[in-house]
Amino acid sequence: MARALHMIDRHVDQAERATYLAALPARQARAAAVPAHFWVFEHAVTAGHFLEFTEAASAELLAQALGLETVTDCWQEVRGA
Repeated sequence: MARALHMIDRHVDQAERATYLAALPARQARAAAVPAHFWVFEHAVTAGHFLEFTEAASAELLAQALGLETVTDCWQEVRGA
C-alpha cells in the first residue's frame, strides 16, 4: 500500500514561537501512537518559517495522526517500475 504524506508551510510569529515549539512533542507523540511519522524543519535563514511533514501508511491513519476526520490535502507515494 502506498504511503500518505501531509505538508504544512507555517509561519510563526516570534511572540508565538515558544508556544509552537512547546506543542511539538505532543504532536509527535500523537503521530507515533497511530503509528505515523512527524517532522518539523525550520528555514535556515528565515526564523519562524517552518515546514511540517506527517507521513503514515494510509490517508486514514494520516488523518488520525493529524487529529482530523479526513485529510483532503495529502500526497500519495509513487513507486517506480
